[in-house]
Amino acid sequence: MEKKNNWLNIPNFLSLLRLLTIPPIVILIILSTHRNYVFLLVLYFISFMLDFFDGYLARKLSQETELGKILDPIADKLMIFGVLAALLIKTDFPIWMAILIVARDLVILSGSFILLRGKRKVAPSVLLGKTAFAILGVLMMVYIVDLPETFDLGVLKRFFTTLSVSFLAWSFLEYYFVYKKKEKENAY
Repeated sequence: MEKKNNWLNIPNFLSLLRLLTIPPIVILIILSTHRNYVFLLVLYFISFMLDFFDGYLARKLSQETELGKILDPIADKLMIFGVLAALLIKTDFPIWMAILIVARDLVILSGSFILLRGKRKVAPSVLLGKTAFAILGVLMMVYIVDLPETFDLGVLKRFFTTLSVSFLAWSFLEYYFVYKKKEKENAY
């Protein structure tokens, strides 16, 4: 049961904190040097873990809120889009992959708006979507680790690109079926 006045709880605070990590991460990727490299890795890892803990604590402490249902996906999308833009500028991240990621997210977001127009509830994420986000986060981490080009991570890049594409497609289908089910329910 949600308390209406309890919007600033630990999970929501963690989501807000995660939002604040996005600009420094993007700037550190674009301006990456050997001096800021470790700080970038640590900050990205912390932000990635904040994503896990905000959802975990919301469920564990029964502190799920409508604000949290909005903050979490916004933080996810802004992190993905910001890091993608920085990686496209700074690395050999495949542009086709970036287009696929952005297009998928925009279609899912549009579907959510269509389903929920006029309602005060927020559509929750599906587990497969969160899994796809986590795998995508690991893919981006591999590209960030490879910024100084000290390692040959080509095999890891190809592996996580393939895995990411598979999970993005699978989660897109999951969202599609959820959309169709909700659309059918709304028709009655």
